[in-house]
Amino acid sequence: MDANVGINMADFPKPVDERPQLVLPSKAPLRAHLEEREKVFKQRADELVALEEQLQAEKEQLETKRCELEAKSRALVEGELLLKNQKLLYQKSFSQLMEQNELVALRAELEQQRQDIRNKESFLAQTEQRFNAQFAARDEELRKREAWVSSEHEMAKAHNTRRLQVIVFTDVVSYSSLMQTDEALTIQKVNADLQRLQIEGKAQGGMLINTMGDGMLMIFPSAIQAVKFSLWMQKSFSESSGGSGLRHRFGIHIADVVLLPDGGIAGDGVNIASRLESNAPNGGVCLSSIVHALVKGKLPLPPSCAEEIHLKNIAEPVSVYKYTPEAILSMTQTLGSNFSRVPMTNEERTMPPFPLGSTTASERGSVSG
Repeated sequence: MDANVGINMADFPKPVDERPQLVLPSKAPLRAHLEEREKVFKQRADELVALEEQLQAEKEQLETKRCELEAKSRALVEGELLLKNQKLLYQKSFSQLMEQNELVALRAELEQQRQDIRNKESFLAQTEQRFNAQFAARDEELRKREAWVSSEHEMAKAHNTRRLQVIVFTDVVSYSSLMQTDEALTIQKVNADLQRLQIEGKAQGGMLINTMGDGMLMIFPSAIQAVKFSLWMQKSFSESSGGSGLRHRFGIHIADVVLLPDGGIAGDGVNIASRLESNAPNGGVCLSSIVHALVKGKLPLPPSCAEEIHLKNIAEPVSVYKYTPEAILSMTQTLGSNFSRVPMTNEERTMPPFPLGSTTASERGSVSG
């Protein structure tokens, strides 16, 4: 291009600015708005100051009320302590009053008890007098009976006569093994049980013929008395032992026996009774059929088991009735512990008894057969 050619800028049009132009608002409305907001802020600040003053006043009021409440609380505590002290004093006074009332009631009760004791003593004295009179009459009757029996026995020994007697054999179950386990204790228990048997048997009209270590042989003048004695003794042993006592076997038979001069007895009936005892249940009783026939309907017998057994050295089989300890325990109280104190009626006797005089068990002769 030629350097001398001048450039005229007018020849070139200015480009049109098509961008949107920023239009600034006027500051007057903004200033008015700010002034209005400042007024609002000032008004709220004044309200906050007023509210703060109000809160301060309420705080002072609350503090005053708190002080009043603390004073009231202290007064309540003091009143509660005073009330507790008064309550303690009241309880103490009440306790003293109750003790006095209890003492009065106790004195009345003691006086009543003294009166009851005096009444019981009077009743016991009357009862003792009545029993003494009964026992005296009983002893007199026994002395007369023993005198008569002694004369009968002397006559029987002199003539070697025979008598119809109910024979009762007893022994202890597993005596040998018990002796091996504790000999001293077993002997003590056996002696105690044999003594009971002898005392109750004698009171029932029975006579001790012989003792055989762990058992004994007795005779009774009545089948009813012998069975009653045996059943009650077995029941008594079962109830009083509590599982720690001895268990016995009883065998009962009635037979014509020979009265030996030494106070013993002999005969096949004695052997049968001994065999029945060995066949009795542990803690039970075994009766021969003839004894059962005599007492059936006259005693409240427990359930029994009838059998026919063969006995050693006895030719004919023997019919028996066995009573287990469970059946005996189920008996009613008809055979109560006072049965041995009831006098025997003449209807219950089969033959008059005969005593052994003054001979002891160790001086009596052994059982024959």
